[in-house]
Amino acid sequence: MSLVTRDSGNPDSRSPNLHPPAGQGGLVPSGAAVPSVAVVTGLASASRPHNTTLALGLVTDLTSAGRPYSRKPGMEPPFEEKMDLILSTFISLTAQEKDEALSRLLRVCQLPQLKNVYSELCPLLSIDFVLILPQELVERIFSYLSADDLFRMACCNKTWREFTNTDILWQPLCAVQNWLNFDTDQQLFSKSPYSYSPTGLTSPRYSTATFSDFPSLSLTCRWKDIYIRACHLNQNWALGRYTVLPLLRGHQERVDCLDCDGKRLVSGSSDKTARVWDLFTANCLHVLDNHTDAVTSVCIKDEVIVTGCADSLIRIFQTETGSCLRALMGHNSGIDHLCFDGIQVASASSDRTLRVWSIQDGHCRKVLRGHEDEIQYLTMKKHLVASTSWDHTIRMWNIQAGECIAVLKGHTEVVNCCQFDCRYLVSGGGDCLVLIWSTESGRLLCKCQGHTGDVYCLMFNEKTICSGSSDSTIRVWDFAGKCLFTMSEHIGVVRCLHLDGNRLVSGGDRKKILVWDVANGKLVNAVHRNPSLLHKIWINQTKIITASPESPGILTILSYW
Repeated sequence: MSLVTRDSGNPDSRSPNLHPPAGQGGLVPSGAAVPSVAVVTGLASASRPHNTTLALGLVTDLTSAGRPYSRKPGMEPPFEEKMDLILSTFISLTAQEKDEALSRLLRVCQLPQLKNVYSELCPLLSIDFVLILPQELVERIFSYLSADDLFRMACCNKTWREFTNTDILWQPLCAVQNWLNFDTDQQLFSKSPYSYSPTGLTSPRYSTATFSDFPSLSLTCRWKDIYIRACHLNQNWALGRYTVLPLLRGHQERVDCLDCDGKRLVSGSSDKTARVWDLFTANCLHVLDNHTDAVTSVCIKDEVIVTGCADSLIRIFQTETGSCLRALMGHNSGIDHLCFDGIQVASASSDRTLRVWSIQDGHCRKVLRGHEDEIQYLTMKKHLVASTSWDHTIRMWNIQAGECIAVLKGHTEVVNCCQFDCRYLVSGGGDCLVLIWSTESGRLLCKCQGHTGDVYCLMFNEKTICSGSSDSTIRVWDFAGKCLFTMSEHIGVVRCLHLDGNRLVSGGDRKKILVWDVANGKLVNAVHRNPSLLHKIWINQTKIITASPESPGILTILSYW
């Protein structure tokens, strides 16, 4: 048997019959010429309806390497050979013929095949709207996305990364999380001089991207950087990652009070001194030894330190130099409590009076009288001051007018603590009650009953109220007075609370500091390395500072950043 193929010397010579005679099984004799793909393509294109069939029959009987090849009768050619033929034939068609071929092909497809075609076409026909729309419109579209969505989009390509890397998008997201303060107080951008193992289970960690490896990318914008750092900070709190800075030693007697501005810590002691500490180096910057008795209260704000002393004097110091600017005289007994907003000082004394002072000239502006017993607690917001007393009352004062605007009577024992905002005042007392009042009218709204011991501390936000008691429990309430959760992990009195969003930090008598999630009432983790008993505590978003009730006084700083 012989097959006649296109011959270079005779271009018109063609095989009159490309199909082998019956019974020969499609054999190609040894030594016979094997046509190339070009030959097959040529055959297919010469007269498509007829010669395509001929070409398919030819491919069935050919080999790719010129070796003898046999196929049983009825045996189908491999799929790849079929695809090579279809693709080479389609490529050789004109544009109009390609359109007609695709149209016919789609009409014979079943629904599953059409779905596959659609899924393949969608990515090919997609248009990157970021490159087409105005930047303002793109930013408006992106502003509806969550932080997780923006992070994923930044991974798509360089263009999308640059469009999602703007303060316009990230500042509102930080505002929702109450992280705007991180732009000014620099807590998350300070570098601690203390080293700790980055692989330690309890060490805080954060690593930044090295943009030297990606020179074509712009630096992360300010508010996106803040968002990323704050997320790492929250993770450190949730996983209990913190480091203990060197203990602050220097006081000869126990520490009775402390305050902090995020950079410097001020502590007052029964040893008649106040000390100013650098939070980042743990060094004592100044010893304020102008006092003649125990320092009972301290405040620091705007480079000014205010101390209250058992000798009845209030002293004003300059933070930078530690020098005493003036002493304020007027009270007839020791100073128990101070509030300072940077302009004026409100003081409460054992003489049962409150006084309002100007730090500019040291003059006493107002003297507020009304309590019939010692003042237990003092808090100030703008021109309003709330004071609680052993006379079972809470008094609201307007310190600009110098008058008492409300007397809240509802407790039957000493009122140990209170907090207020423009809507509510919440108080806790020795009668085991937490009471919720209207700030505007002074009306008692509801009683929160459940504690079996004195309520010593409380905090609230827009959603919940948290109270700590000598019954060793913390209770979470709503503003209707319903107890949502009772959390019982402390031993002894719960002394202090700090509420930041859903994160609650509590301190108790037995060296125990606990971190809770008030959204579900669950314990997140316990701080196991606090080295001393708890007496006083100060907490912000990155640090816990504790003072022991022992002598000599020791201060401990736990840093979550």
